[in-house]
Amino acid sequence: MVRNDTDSAFSVEWLGIAFIAGLTLQLLGWLVGVGILTGLPAYFLVGLLTAWGSPGNTLAEPAIAAFLIAIIGFVVDNIFLTILVVGIPIAVTYGVVGLLVALLGAYLGERFLDTA
Repeated sequence: MVRNDTDSAFSVEWLGIAFIAGLTLQLLGWLVGVGILTGLPAYFLVGLLTAWGSPGNTLAEPAIAAFLIAIIGFVVDNIFLTILVVGIPIAVTYGVVGLLVALLGAYLGERFLDTA
């Protein structure tokens, strides 16, 4: 097979296609609950489908897309979900407990320590 320079050049278009395909697989697997469509199997399928569908050699594009999807997944999972699902309820609970303890302290201070 005759190769030219465009066969091995990096393609932003195929990076985008691999990214969208990988993100779609991850979200679909998460929504449907099919584990084979998420995580490492999804990255493998993205590499397979991207290499199969693209002209020329596309090794870097699905690899970079998988890396970006993993980073975005980490950020969403560990920052946003932790803050919104775990962090806010705990912060509200601590706030309510702090309010009640401060009220109890103020009540006891007014009741027993106030000399007026």
